[in-house]
Amino acid sequence: MIQLTANTNLSHTLPAYGVAPYRYVRWSRDDLLLVDSRYPDLKTPPRMRLWSNGSLEVTEVQTEDTGDYTCEIMTDGGKASQRHAIEVQYQATAAVYPEDPIDIRVGQILEVVCQVTGVPQPYVKWTLQNENASIPFENERKLAVLIEDRSFSGPVQCTATNGVGEPATASVEVFVHFVPEIEVKSPTVHTRVGETGILECLVTAHPIATIHWFHHGLPVVFDRRIVKLDALVTKHQYYTVQRHQLAIRNLRDADLGQYECKAGNRVGIAGAHLELTGRPMVASFKPAAEMSSPTTHNFIWQTESYSPLIEYKLKFRRVPSGNVTPSRRNFPLLAWNELIIPSDGSYGPLHSIGYTLQGLQPTSVYEVIVLSRNRYGWSDPSNILRFATGGEVEIEPGSEDVSASMMPSSSSSSSQTTETLEYSDSELGNFGGDGGLITDNMIPNDFFDYGTVGEGAALRLAPFSTLCLLLLSAIVVRASFS
Repeated sequence: MIQLTANTNLSHTLPAYGVAPYRYVRWSRDDLLLVDSRYPDLKTPPRMRLWSNGSLEVTEVQTEDTGDYTCEIMTDGGKASQRHAIEVQYQATAAVYPEDPIDIRVGQILEVVCQVTGVPQPYVKWTLQNENASIPFENERKLAVLIEDRSFSGPVQCTATNGVGEPATASVEVFVHFVPEIEVKSPTVHTRVGETGILECLVTAHPIATIHWFHHGLPVVFDRRIVKLDALVTKHQYYTVQRHQLAIRNLRDADLGQYECKAGNRVGIAGAHLELTGRPMVASFKPAAEMSSPTTHNFIWQTESYSPLIEYKLKFRRVPSGNVTPSRRNFPLLAWNELIIPSDGSYGPLHSIGYTLQGLQPTSVYEVIVLSRNRYGWSDPSNILRFATGGEVEIEPGSEDVSASMMPSSSSSSSQTTETLEYSDSELGNFGGDGGLITDNMIPNDFFDYGTVGEGAALRLAPFSTLCLLLLSAIVVRASFS
C-alpha cells in the first residue's frame, strides 16, 4: 500500500507497478469504480486519466479525491491488485458559535463553540483578549469560562492551525454587564459656611448607571442652590465613565455632614460615602530649623482650615527599646500623653505653628501626632512622626535585624532622627476631648478659651512662636516618662 499526501490544485499519478502487457486494468476508489480499460465507453470521472501503462493520473487534486484507491490488473500471468491512498491536505477553517455579540453578567459562565475543518486535523486555541491579559484554552472545541469581572469584555477568538497555509481565526464580541463601580477621589471635602461645596464621584458602568444623592440617609432635594452636574468622561466600547457632582452654593450649617452617591443599573446598586465638613484638614509636620537637644525636640506643623482654629492637640509617647528602635510590630503599645496647645488666632486658611517639646529622655525614641480643632470639631490625626533624641540610632521601618552594628552613638550628640509613619486607629485609640470619640459637634464661634484647664484635662501650652520664653523651664506634662 502506498500513502500519498497531496495538496490541493496539484496533479498526482498513481502508478501501476510491474505491469507488462496487460489484458485490462481497472481503478476504483473506496469500492467506487472509476475506470476500466475493457469498457472504453465508460465515462472517466473529471480530472482523471488512465495512461497506457495502467497508471491513473488525478489532476488538480481536490478534497473529495481523498480515499483508498485499488488497482486491479489482469496479465497473462494472472490477476494482481495494488492499493494506494490519497490524503489531500487543505487549510484549516474556523467559525465561532454563537455568531452574534454576547451579553453576559459578572458571575455567569461564558460558553462558546469553535467549529473547525482542515486536513490534517487542526489544533485549536482560545484567546480572551480582555484588558488584563490573554487567557489561552488549548485544543478545546468548546470554551467554558467564568466571567469574573468587567475585564472579560472584548473579543473571544478561536484560532485553528494545521500547518497548511495561514492559521484560521474567528471571534465573537463579549459585553460584560456589571454592578457600577464608584471612585471617590476626595471622600472628605473641607469647606465653610457661605462657600460653595462640591462633592464628586466617578461611576464606571455597563449598562449606564442612574445616580442618586443622599444626605444623612435622605434623598437630596434639588433647587436653585443645590444642583447636580453630570458629565461624560469616557465612552468606551465596553463601558461608560461618568462624572457626577453635587454642588451646594451658599453653604449652611445644615448642609454639612455625611453624603452618599448611589449608582444603579439592572445588574445592581453600589454606593460611596463622602463627607462635607468644616473641620480642619489633616496636619502635616515640616522640618524645624531650630536645633534640638537630647532632652527637647522642635516641631513645626501645618494645617488648613477655612474657619479660625481654636487649639491643637499634640499626642506623644515613648517607644520602649534598648539601644535601638525595634521593628514597629514588635514593641508593645503604650498610652499616649497629650498636650493642648492654643492656636495663634490667625484666620488662615493656612495655619503653621512651631512648638518645643521638653523633658524628653536622651537616647530614646518617641512618636508624636497632632490634631487641630475649630468650631466644627477635631481634624483627623496626622501621620505618626517618629523621632530619636540624641544618641539613638533608628532601624528602618519593618526591619527585624538588631545587629551589633546598630549600637547607639554618644548620648551627648544633639542630632536626631525623624520618620513619618501612617497611623492606625487601633494604635492611636480615641482622639476626642477627654478620651471621647471625635465628633462633628458644633462649637460656638466665640469659644476661644485659651487658658482654661479643666479637671482631668491636659495642660494647655502656648505656641513656640509666641511663648518661647515660658518654655525655657521644664514643662510638667500629665504623664511622666519612666
